[in-house]
Amino acid sequence: MSDQSTFSLLVAIRYFGWGPVGKVRLILEKLPQARVVLYGDARAISLTTTLLGSRHKFSEHPPRRSDVALVIHDRPAAKSIADLGVPVVYVDSLPYMRVTDADIPALDRVAYYCAQKYPVERLPLASPLLQKWPGIKWVDPIVPSSQSRRGGQGVVVNVGGLHSYDTGDIGNDLVDNAVEAYLNLVLFPLAGILQAAGRKVSAVCGNLSPDSCKRLRALLPGCDAIGPQTPYAFERLLSDADLLITSPGSTTILHAMAISLPTLLLPPQNLSQILNARLYSNPGADIMQWPASELDRTKVEQLRSRGLSAALPYIYQSIANAAASQEVANEIATVIRTAINNAPADGVLNDCLPTLGVRGASQVAQLITQTISASHKPPY
Repeated sequence: MSDQSTFSLLVAIRYFGWGPVGKVRLILEKLPQARVVLYGDARAISLTTTLLGSRHKFSEHPPRRSDVALVIHDRPAAKSIADLGVPVVYVDSLPYMRVTDADIPALDRVAYYCAQKYPVERLPLASPLLQKWPGIKWVDPIVPSSQSRRGGQGVVVNVGGLHSYDTGDIGNDLVDNAVEAYLNLVLFPLAGILQAAGRKVSAVCGNLSPDSCKRLRALLPGCDAIGPQTPYAFERLLSDADLLITSPGSTTILHAMAISLPTLLLPPQNLSQILNARLYSNPGADIMQWPASELDRTKVEQLRSRGLSAALPYIYQSIANAAASQEVANEIATVIRTAINNAPADGVLNDCLPTLGVRGASQVAQLITQTISASHKPPY
């Protein structure tokens, strides 16, 4: 296949947070010759189309006719696509989350398993399978290629995908309760604290409902952008920001690191964010943890050893329970206020990105084109 040949790329992502969509966007920018076919969960397809549809056209070719697949975090989709005879390039941006073999696709069914680099000395790989598998491809963080920042527009607040969690066997009611609790315990108090302090807030980004957006506009009348943002708009907002205050999603943290944007970390929403805050913050930094009385991190570690599905219900239930106590709500508001007032000028992130690299999108794109060449399937 020549570099200019058109080919059909099947794309599947797991429906949790908005990080996978951001990664797809960055990889597709390196593959302008790809005809993209979306596959899998209808919610993930709708989200991808909504957030990326202004820049990418998505084809409706049958999956069997695809030349190669890009799968991000979706084990069942990887298996289904491999069963169709389509070679799979699998991207795992959270390899440190994998504890049991059930967390990982059958490695002999994928052409490449791309694990995103991270500070492994701070959180060694837990999965015995990944530790011993020689075929793992370590790729740089998948971040925007532009490393410049203008600044001047004040604070950007980000809470990410919220309702976009992959709930699996966890009841939607529990997740929805945790989301509502998170907004009431963290986001709305944060908005009030910033407004009272006279801080300029240029954007509050996240998968927020119309009612939440209306409430935020009342709290922050001078804020220009409130609610869901496309990856392109979000990149512009971060480029213009002087400070980012975000829930600890790895995609956003790595993006902020790439442009040297001072960043503060809000209390985490789920297990990956608990680990992300540990991985990417400066030792001893104030990262606005939940009170230990509400979320026992020792218990989280114990549950994590049994896999993701064991830890998530405890985390979500703890967040939901915290919202029932005004005393706890006041404690969390004090944690947030103190962290903002005492924030170091350069934020709380550990400046480790240069050691990890920034070429992940290009590296994955190259493996996709190599996979097509190796399969000897002529593009159509």
